[in-house]
Amino acid sequence: MKIRAALCCLAASGLLLASACSDKSGTIEDPAEESAATSDEAVEEIEADPFDPPMRFDTAAGVPLPEEAAAGNINLAGNAVQPLPVALSGTKAFIASADRLQIVDAATAEALPAIVPESGTPMDPALTVFAGDNPIQAPIVVTLDGKDLVVVPFLTTGEAVGTAVAHQSLELVAVDAATGAEAFRVVSELPIPEEDAEGRYANAVAKGESGGVVVVDLDVYPAYTVAVDLNAQAVAWEQVFATEAVAGDTVVGIPGERDFNRHHSGLAVADGTVKWDAPDFGYENLRPAGPKYVYGFGGYDHIDGGLYLVEAATGTVTSLEAEERDSGTCRFDGQTTLVCNDTWGWLGAVNTETGEWAWELDPTPERSSVGITAVWHGAVYGNAENGPVVLDALTGADAETAPGIAPWVVDEYVGIAQDPSGGVSTYPAIG
Repeated sequence: MKIRAALCCLAASGLLLASACSDKSGTIEDPAEESAATSDEAVEEIEADPFDPPMRFDTAAGVPLPEEAAAGNINLAGNAVQPLPVALSGTKAFIASADRLQIVDAATAEALPAIVPESGTPMDPALTVFAGDNPIQAPIVVTLDGKDLVVVPFLTTGEAVGTAVAHQSLELVAVDAATGAEAFRVVSELPIPEEDAEGRYANAVAKGESGGVVVVDLDVYPAYTVAVDLNAQAVAWEQVFATEAVAGDTVVGIPGERDFNRHHSGLAVADGTVKWDAPDFGYENLRPAGPKYVYGFGGYDHIDGGLYLVEAATGTVTSLEAEERDSGTCRFDGQTTLVCNDTWGWLGAVNTETGEWAWELDPTPERSSVGITAVWHGAVYGNAENGPVVLDALTGADAETAPGIAPWVVDEYVGIAQDPSGGVSTYPAIG
């Protein structure tokens, strides 16, 4: 089955300035200068069958990914100790690292030209080598005017001249997800972090998007967030704020130092205005749980702990488990289900529209626990005692007992998992 996608260079609108249509100097272009340009249309075909969600993968057709896909993320036991810095769109894998975005087409095994920052010297990728030490996170896929863009942030450093110190910049690059070509880039010089012990920003993470505005959290003391409007190709707002998650049109995080801080707030993604503010909020380590909620485990001394949901737009807390669940991880399936696990083998799923339990399972002599690797579109992927397995996210029941792999990243065409060499490869979905 061929999936045909029309891919336009929308230079006339000033929204998608493809590399073939615009200057790549790293400056924000004036849309008026492009008004006379015509719109060219290219056609991309995906030569693969989609399975939504996929249940089986061809383990004999793996396509190796660059070492940056696994570096600092997989331990000696072959477990991903943190999410891979890889996003999938169609059959293409987008691998982020400190100094480039690599693109591999899993359908053809072709490596496309890498996207590199142009506004200065990027971070040194050699700083991220040990398992659990790689701070680089996956780029995000954003739909803008019906077109999918892969958005990746880079930190760059300019040149020091005379007595003037070198300034760092945030360089946000948008890439056409279908072709792998640069669409546009937005560069913003960052204020010097005078309170930070090292005097520099250490990392940039795209936390999410709403209404075409991408929220980027910067690793610095005390904290800093920059929101970039993709339509305007300009910074929408920036402030001292530690972004933990984006849910719907709300940014949830800490208005100040991120460590040991009870204070939390919700900001509007569009302009950074305060939607709610709780100085003694108390819950910690909030993470995304779909368009309505964020979630967390445990809390500070005046909080009972357990698994809880927070309504992002209002800060209202719903406790789902008191004390019993004091640590764990949840993953949103991109539809209506948040699937959670703790360190003792328990699994549970929450309906992200109602905030209520869908099901809970504990290991028994008749049923082994499952180490979850990914959750996507109603499917839960993981490893059981008998090997890889797929569960139904709506019921917790076995959906496929021989998927071939337990992918860490997955879409309707491809799953990404460890290969026999110890690296990671893409494996095509076949059912």
